[in-house]
Amino acid sequence: MMKQVIPHLAAIGIFLAASAAFFYPQLEGKVVPQGDIIQYRGMSQEIREYKAATGETALWTNAMFGGMPTYQINTVSEGNSLKILGKAGRLGISGPIGQFFTAMLGFYILMAVLGANPWLGVIGGLAFGLTTNNLILFEAGHMTKLKAISYLPLVAAGMLLAFRKRYLAGGLLFAAGLGLNIMANHVQMTYYFALTVLVFGIAELAHSIRKNRLPHFAKAAGALIVGALLALGSSSSNLWVTYEYSKDTMRGEPILQPDGEPQSSSETEGLDWEYAMQWSNGTIDLFASYIPGVAGGGSQELVGDDAAIVKDLERKGARLPSDFRAPLYWGSLPFTSGPIYFGAIAFFLFLVGLVLVKGPVKWWIGIGTLLTLLLSMGSNLEGFNRLFFDYMPLYNKFRTPNSILSVTAFLVPVLGFLTVHKIINEKVTREEAMHALKVGGGIALAIPLFFALIGPSMFDFSSPGDARYEQAGYSLSAIVQDRQALMRSDAFRTLILAAIATGLLWGYLQGKLKLPVFLLALGLITVFDYWTVGRRYLNEGSFASERQSEAQLQPRPVDEQILQDPDPHYRVYDVSINTFNSSQASFHHKTIGGYHAAKLQRMQDIIDRHIAKGNQKVLDMLNAKYFIFGQPGQEQAQLNPNALGNAWLAKDIKQVATPNEEIDALTDFQPDSTAIVHEEFADYLSGLAPTGNGSISLSSYAPNRLAYEADVDGEQLAVFSEVWYGPDKGWQAYIDGQPVEHIRADYILRALRIPDGKHEIVFEFAPKSYEQGVLASRIFSTLILLGLLGFIGYNGYQQRKAEA
Repeated sequence: MMKQVIPHLAAIGIFLAASAAFFYPQLEGKVVPQGDIIQYRGMSQEIREYKAATGETALWTNAMFGGMPTYQINTVSEGNSLKILGKAGRLGISGPIGQFFTAMLGFYILMAVLGANPWLGVIGGLAFGLTTNNLILFEAGHMTKLKAISYLPLVAAGMLLAFRKRYLAGGLLFAAGLGLNIMANHVQMTYYFALTVLVFGIAELAHSIRKNRLPHFAKAAGALIVGALLALGSSSSNLWVTYEYSKDTMRGEPILQPDGEPQSSSETEGLDWEYAMQWSNGTIDLFASYIPGVAGGGSQELVGDDAAIVKDLERKGARLPSDFRAPLYWGSLPFTSGPIYFGAIAFFLFLVGLVLVKGPVKWWIGIGTLLTLLLSMGSNLEGFNRLFFDYMPLYNKFRTPNSILSVTAFLVPVLGFLTVHKIINEKVTREEAMHALKVGGGIALAIPLFFALIGPSMFDFSSPGDARYEQAGYSLSAIVQDRQALMRSDAFRTLILAAIATGLLWGYLQGKLKLPVFLLALGLITVFDYWTVGRRYLNEGSFASERQSEAQLQPRPVDEQILQDPDPHYRVYDVSINTFNSSQASFHHKTIGGYHAAKLQRMQDIIDRHIAKGNQKVLDMLNAKYFIFGQPGQEQAQLNPNALGNAWLAKDIKQVATPNEEIDALTDFQPDSTAIVHEEFADYLSGLAPTGNGSISLSSYAPNRLAYEADVDGEQLAVFSEVWYGPDKGWQAYIDGQPVEHIRADYILRALRIPDGKHEIVFEFAPKSYEQGVLASRIFSTLILLGLLGFIGYNGYQQRKAEA
């Protein structure tokens, strides 16, 4: 038994060593200043501080966009016991070392399920873990996406096990892998992978019909369906509230009626086409998956001292750092940190596998790869992608279509290393393998040869941002020269690597290379391939001390000035930064702005139709007490004397018939006296004739609980500078401890009918869906864990019994 375990222990050791070597600055206490993580720190600061002070998890924050649920800021994982499995899978190691180890180990398990040689599994694990896409995702701070992708091998392993008549093992592994994938909380990646699973299901069904094995198909499919239900149930605490929240976000149902063609996501189901398709690949971007620099690499590409750009800038007197990066990317994306590079060796093997491998797995990966490549082109292949956007359920909820290639970057090495497995385990004849090598290898060599010899003269190498670069002092001719040079050099690089791989495979098939030598050489050039390209985008220079990383979160003098205000709940409108694409101000203040891809639709409407047009009255009603103006380093705060505070009493009510009238009425009104209310609340307002006599003020503040003291003369309508989220989605109003209804006013705010006299008013956010979801998560995740432990224990017992 020990003999069987040794290769697996060796694999774990190799993965740990490789991860530690690539990310060794982590061992020195350094971190990567990830853009999205900095944004996360800003948007989550209020709720993290609240938990540190009280031990409670707040599901609402007022730090961004006037207020929003925290479901898609902090991943909700209460009750989900799969967190234990996730921690065990990375051996309790945090940071990039632990996460990349998880990805490598998962791929190794997948290769083991396929019956592959353990050392081939090690090569595959290293290849998948060090895929350039994963490194770029980490550098940018897209941690939920990286985690979701890391668990795809386990999901695929469960699928394949089930269809190899290991129904129980397959269903349990599928449930665990998918449960971890969903818990990572990047539904978009889960959805994209599910599209390829549909292809797999169709391929298996066709195969089962042809082989007259429909009962087997039904059992395998049934096991996976049960596993999927368990996985979904394990994340109920997150999925339930997220589903509820999604209906009110930019990805939900339309609120406003369009005047002509829809112009925003508020006027169409899901996202607006133009907004959703902003990150669409062009044809040249797809080739960058095989030749990393064919489209210029990244928008800030590392260049050497001999680059034309460097020589030109130095002639102009510029002093450049040794790690100078230049704007070489010229593809169809607005910008990019680097290519989603599949790897020259893996893609070469993938092409060979398309010819050699037979059966449903080949069709799943082959068609899945083609599908994802086409979908990644978005608006650049509009006829095809419109079909999915308009008719595929949920597809129009997602943006950045090029991100689907994160799934492709998993599929390609699966087929590539499955191909090697078929060859070295003699699952195919030598003649079949040689034929596949000639066809696949021929294509693999022809593509880079074309770009090396002809490519530099075939394209204009221009991008829409070039005019901006020229204004910044760059020479456009130098930029073009370096783009051409990078295409040529990387094309030759891919050509050489593909040629070496071709030679290795040919040598093995001809009996000139023994299996250990073949695998060792294949492993070395594969790691060399990924390592050297990955180092362009993530290296020791990417790391910094924690103090340096958090420098941009330190309060500016203007922040320290505003923080002297004793008021616990005012808002800041910071126009010294990219207001609605930065959470920097939210780290210190409750703000009107912020950064989030799934903000509430009503807030986006207010931004588009009023704030962006300078409607001061709307900023007043949102309690924007301070404005921040000025250039970086010269910011100044300006007090807004017209900010309406936390709550006020309306003097009259204007009822409107449609959401369009509701939001349009904010163009010219007096927010301190008039409340704009949709007629859907007519019954609530029946008999109410407010005069505005009395007072109301905030008495205590917490993100999820706000208390007010009111003293009113006659029945009044109070309007609160708090974002409406409802009805019945968590916010409950209480008057003197008794629950009461509240309504929406001014398109986005809350309003409450207050009886005559003195009262305590409390708004508390405690969604019932969250409590129910936590209970469901606890039940389903525990079932998965118990199932896995029981299965492992039973098989261990049976093995010991057989050896006795």
